[in-house]
Amino acid sequence: MAAKGYCTADDVADLLGQTFTAAQETHCDNLIEQAEITIDEKTNRGWLVGAQTDEAFYRPGYRMFVRYAPLTSVDAITGRAGLGQAEETLTVDEDYEVRDLESGLIYLVYPTRYDRVLADYTPVNATPLDIKRACIELVAAWMQPHLQPGAFGLDSYSLPDLTVRFARSYVQMPLPPAVQETLEHYRYRVHA
Repeated sequence: MAAKGYCTADDVADLLGQTFTAAQETHCDNLIEQAEITIDEKTNRGWLVGAQTDEAFYRPGYRMFVRYAPLTSVDAITGRAGLGQAEETLTVDEDYEVRDLESGLIYLVYPTRYDRVLADYTPVNATPLDIKRACIELVAAWMQPHLQPGAFGLDSYSLPDLTVRFARSYVQMPLPPAVQETLEHYRYRVHA
């Protein structure tokens, strides 16, 4: 899986005030991919995912929140009455309303008619600036032990006849506080 594009290696190099070698740039690209996965997992959402089809809501209530908000449009909503029944195309402003594109809120007028509803929609095709910044800062923090292995994040263990020194891996590092705060702001919560 390739990185989606929340940030670039050049963005990380600019933040660190460095010029990356080809090997460091490749390593940074791999860390960007991992950071995007981490950001998506921590926020329980994603950006730059493209058009979504058949996002399922089982036994829906009046309010449905799609996973990848904000939206540019809701393309189609279909529902079925029960298992084995044919899908029925719902009509906007009669069977459902798009209440809020920013939060991805779709309101069903008659939710008890359907045991499953499928939504087709198009998310906004941009990464919020603070998510981009969080990705840059996270990758920069993960790059530090590799850029300065003799001076950053060193641990050592000593025995009477042996001392081992090693740099911490990025997987052992907590999220930087500013990154954690941004991700908490975007954390998707299931709405009742």
